[in-house]
Amino acid sequence: MDRLSRYLLTQFLAQALTIFAAGGVLIWLMQLLRLFDLVAAKGQNFLTLMGQSALTTPTFARSILYVCFAIGLVRGLRALHQSRELHTIHAAQRTPALWGAVFAFTLIGATAVTLVANWIEPHSRRIAADWSAEIAADVVGRALVPGRFSEIEQGLVFSISGRHPDGTLIDFFFDDSTNTDTRRTYFADTASVFQDDDGYQLILNDGAIQYENRVRGGLSQIRFVQYHISLASLIDAGSPNRGIDQADTLDLMERIAAEEIRNPEAAIATIHGRLADTLRALALCAFVAALCAFPDGKRAAKRLPLELVVLLVAFAEQAVSAFSGGGANHYISPALILFASLLLLWRKASRASLPWSGWRRAQ
Repeated sequence: MDRLSRYLLTQFLAQALTIFAAGGVLIWLMQLLRLFDLVAAKGQNFLTLMGQSALTTPTFARSILYVCFAIGLVRGLRALHQSRELHTIHAAQRTPALWGAVFAFTLIGATAVTLVANWIEPHSRRIAADWSAEIAADVVGRALVPGRFSEIEQGLVFSISGRHPDGTLIDFFFDDSTNTDTRRTYFADTASVFQDDDGYQLILNDGAIQYENRVRGGLSQIRFVQYHISLASLIDAGSPNRGIDQADTLDLMERIAAEEIRNPEAAIATIHGRLADTLRALALCAFVAALCAFPDGKRAAKRLPLELVVLLVAFAEQAVSAFSGGGANHYISPALILFASLLLLWRKASRASLPWSGWRRAQ
């Protein structure tokens, strides 16, 4: 890559990273506001709030990353057009450097999107789920104060009469009135909390469960020697919930090959959805190159902003992809955009005898 290509690539990357940084900060701030109940209601500190919001940011950033790269390329090429540098590049027959920079930028963007969609986002989901489970266990642990009824969430009331040095809970009581049809009340002589692969669990010993039917007014009771309650049934974040969205693509492929997934069709659809983001990055960058890589004498003030055009195309593509169904259908709309963009790029290059005529003369 020569000096001109490096200069152009730097300009494109600077624009894309600036836009993505601004969007990422906005997403992070919105997540801070959404998760503020970790501090206000669940007694967690501000560092926990910041960490949780940072871990949930990649899920939303994934959907804007390829758009940010496309808009960054738009802004970079339009800046070259307005400064007449793009005209000079074409007039001086240095278009191979331009196409090399565009190709390298597109490759970097597609690689970044692939990395985020197939590895960073699933792992951030998994870490966030593990952390949420620890927070849920901490909330329950702090709520179990001997001799006091504590409501950890609306409709969830705990009480114990004491606690052994080894952590065993004495005279455990739990009332769950969150269900509009059925109210459940748990009693146990002793109880304990432990963690397994499914998250945090409550083990109740020598107790009973009372079910009250709020619709028909009936009451029933079940006695038990030992009963396990997952915190996932008490608090939404109480279990890591190892779903396919928390496994990276390579792990999913290995588990599908080993027949370890109960619903392989859903896993395959998830893989297709992730890989389709890579194709979207390629398609949008090719679309931008076809629109902006050739100079013209038209006034920009009379045009629809190309950044808005890219957003509209990305939105339309997502809408078509959503209504076309899952699986391999994820590739249809970005593949059509990529094909149309390459066709338009070829027509413009042929009409202007660029860049191949300049390349032949340079040879």
